[in-house]
Amino acid sequence: MKFFNNRLNTVLIILITSTLVMVMGSCRKALDYTPEVFLGAEQVYKDQPGAIAGITGIYKQLQSLKSSDYALIGIIGTDEARCTYQSQGYGAYWAGVTGLDVYDIQFSSQNNGVTGYWRTSYQGIANANYAIQYIPKIKNFADVSLQNRLLGEAYFMRALFYFQLVQLYGDIPLRLENMSFSEGVKRSPVTDVYAQIISDLKFAGSNCWTRNKNPEPGRASVEAAKTLLGKVYLTLHDYQQAKTTFEEVLPGLTLLPEYADLFDGKHENNAESIFEIQYSTESGNTQSLQNLFGSYAGPTIPFTTFNNHTPGNGGSIVTSTHFYADLVFDKAKDKRYPVSINYDRYDGNGQKMSWWIDPGLPTLKKYDITSADIDISNSGKNLYYLRAADVFLMYAEVLNELSQTTPALVPLNKVRSRAGLSELQTALGHIPSQTELRAELLDERSRELGGEGWRWFDLKRTGTLVQKVMAYNNPKAYYMALNNTTTDPHPAQNVSDKNNLYPIPLAELQNNQALNLNSQNPGY
Repeated sequence: MKFFNNRLNTVLIILITSTLVMVMGSCRKALDYTPEVFLGAEQVYKDQPGAIAGITGIYKQLQSLKSSDYALIGIIGTDEARCTYQSQGYGAYWAGVTGLDVYDIQFSSQNNGVTGYWRTSYQGIANANYAIQYIPKIKNFADVSLQNRLLGEAYFMRALFYFQLVQLYGDIPLRLENMSFSEGVKRSPVTDVYAQIISDLKFAGSNCWTRNKNPEPGRASVEAAKTLLGKVYLTLHDYQQAKTTFEEVLPGLTLLPEYADLFDGKHENNAESIFEIQYSTESGNTQSLQNLFGSYAGPTIPFTTFNNHTPGNGGSIVTSTHFYADLVFDKAKDKRYPVSINYDRYDGNGQKMSWWIDPGLPTLKKYDITSADIDISNSGKNLYYLRAADVFLMYAEVLNELSQTTPALVPLNKVRSRAGLSELQTALGHIPSQTELRAELLDERSRELGGEGWRWFDLKRTGTLVQKVMAYNNPKAYYMALNNTTTDPHPAQNVSDKNNLYPIPLAELQNNQALNLNSQNPGY
């Protein structure tokens, strides 16, 4: 069923030794992929099977990026999720992860997460560059249309990596060709990076498989390319282009009848899914997010339920914020709440567990593993990157920003209806104003997409990152209010306007011959 079940263990991956300055000078994590065979680009891309294998290797970089703690970027440091107090005590590495949440001194150019996310993304870009360079040169393709589709996938993946990087780091080196280690690349302006992303996605949207003819789950499709392009236009506040682009894919999109089915591990690559990151229980193809979220069951803890809750351990690295657990949902009516939040935790005997030093704060439930998974660190559940509900909400946002507030209620209410909620105008008793709907849509994105990796980017796009984080991800203030005390061991929240960009990794500034320490983002 899963695209990566067998291929990723034997695929021939390009050995990148000269194109990326970031392969040196930073902490390596277990998520780094170690291929069984190293081959040069010309050897890989010599025929049709090699081209298919090379493209598969690009997907592996995204799989690696999202399989462990790098996946927390986009989730923590927001109003939805935060690091637990005790995570700081797990050692220097995890203190650095906490730094990404509270924006303290650990949030620096030497932070392992900042560096690793950059490095892994550029590794994916380098693999895509090789594919784009060599696939057109292959003369013995049995299927020329397949040649173009594989190219489309390479362009899609390059655009995806650059889209993540440019939002996080701003001006970045725009590497479209792989070069020797000694050649430096200057930071390109954000406008140039976005222009390339748009160009790549337009190519992908004209050449990839369509969803109904896509031979293997996990491959980029025309619909995925156009959906991501619409998200790019939305991020740029180019609402008219976003509207036009979304309208090209909307007629083919549908929601699963039940929200819970999205995360039960039994409905992967479903009708709602547009682009899904593939995992399996085979060695090297698992993800471990349930371990980070302290939200799991496993062989040593029977996979049963107590009062509709899953047994497991509570309080690991990440917990919800008070906003996400208690404020944004209508707990009595919204079907998404019990799917998204583990409010209480129970052990294998059905006894409620304590919350260590973070009392009252539940975990995010979407990453709970099932009885079919291996253990607390190895889940085979796929992760969503793009799905139809996201498109409906983005389209509603676009219409609202184009002063079409009443029409914007139609796609929004599709999402609300699936969640068991009444139409927004009914709940409010009036048609919302543009300002009201703008705020409501931001909350609705949290209810629908919470913990799926988009929140930081949503807050940045809407200019609300600092405001929301200070209001709802401030564990020191929350703990003191909760316990009526003036002292508290939690780290203080230090977010400021400079944190709308991540720092450029120090290793890049040191090793990229076109950059120096003065090339850093402001404030770092």
